Amino acid sequence: MKLLNIAPNAFWGLAILSATTAFSVTTPSATAITISGSSVQDISAADIGESFTVLFGGKIDGKETDGLLSKALFKVAGFETVTRMLNNITQQVTEIKFDVQLSNTSDPSILQSRTSGFGFDVSETLIGASVQAINEASNLLFQQANLDQKLLDGRDGSVDVCYSDQKNNCRGGKSGGVTTGNVGSFSTTLTLSSATKTIDLNNFGVRYQSIDLAGTKRIEDLSGTGYAVTVAPGGSKDWAEENCQDCHMR
Repeated sequence: MKLLNIAPNAFWGLAILSATTAFSVTTPSATAITISGSSVQDISAADIGESFTVLFGGKIDGKETDGLLSKALFKVAGFETVTRMLNNITQQVTEIKFDVQLSNTSDPSILQSRTSGFGFDVSETLIGASVQAINEASNLLFQQANLDQKLLDGRDGSVDVCYSDQKNNCRGGKSGGVTTGNVGSFSTTLTLSSATKTIDLNNFGVRYQSIDLAGTKRIEDLSGTGYAVTVAPGGSKDWAEENCQDCHMR
């Protein structure tokens, strides 16, 4: 149950394989952030305004499924020590805010799919988490921030915090999320001990629902999971610049 984060602006590649190769080892940046494999390390107050992007693959029944893809763009939007009332006690805590854009980038081999849940682990003990719209003009993608809930495959498969439309459930698939070719956004505030000065984020994952594959004679309505294929500094350059879907994230 830990939390440590940060992100810099640099470049963003389109090809998953080349990106994976480029960031499979520790990658230094101009700011305090370090990207090592699929972990983002040393996020601090100095990184406010910086961003990083996580690319996800997809699995159905534990098997890699080509073309089942998602992408999350993070921006560090706040990192401060504040006074809050928690459990009827006034105390100081550290609040770290991230603006997140989540997109389902699955290719035409996937007739339809929905990225219905999203989460990660944090390097420091997480006291709480909340979700809000990024601004008044944006819709809130997920309604719930859930602590220590199962999202991924395996006996445990839990992450420290995950987001979905269902309270205390990130693997259910009744509603919510991002359908193929679409993007949604939300802001999350993570609450930690006031002693927290830096955090790391890792074990990024997504949950897929309503998956139908091309070339089949029936609607499968399958579910699946996705793990981080790579993490890269900066915003997403493969979205068409004229659409500028992530302009407010830069």
